[in-house]
Amino acid sequence: MKKIIILSCLFAVMIIGCGKSDVAKIYEKSEQNGILDSYCQMKDGTWKQGDNTYKFRLELTGRLPNAKFDTFYVVLTNNSDLSFEDVSKSLYSSSIEDKKIMENCSIVEMK
Repeated sequence: MKKIIILSCLFAVMIIGCGKSDVAKIYEKSEQNGILDSYCQMKDGTWKQGDNTYKFRLELTGRLPNAKFDTFYVVLTNNSDLSFEDVSKSLYSSSIEDKKIMENCSIVEMK
């Protein structure tokens, strides 16, 4: 019962944060589906996560060094040129330059 109440509250907060009437589709946080954080597709074609609005939703697939399987990212961004390599480097590199490319971007799904 407690879990249902918490999920209901989170859903209500997300709807309010996304501007209920402008939302085209909602992607709810789900470990099972690899969704790291809830976000919305807006009717005007933009994407919203919390208070941030993005122009693009990029689906990026590739293979990390020494990995056995491919990795899949969904990134909300205003940079349409962002690549799988850029996102991967921002996660595992210690270089400030590699991390800067992800400023004003958000990884919302990962598999």
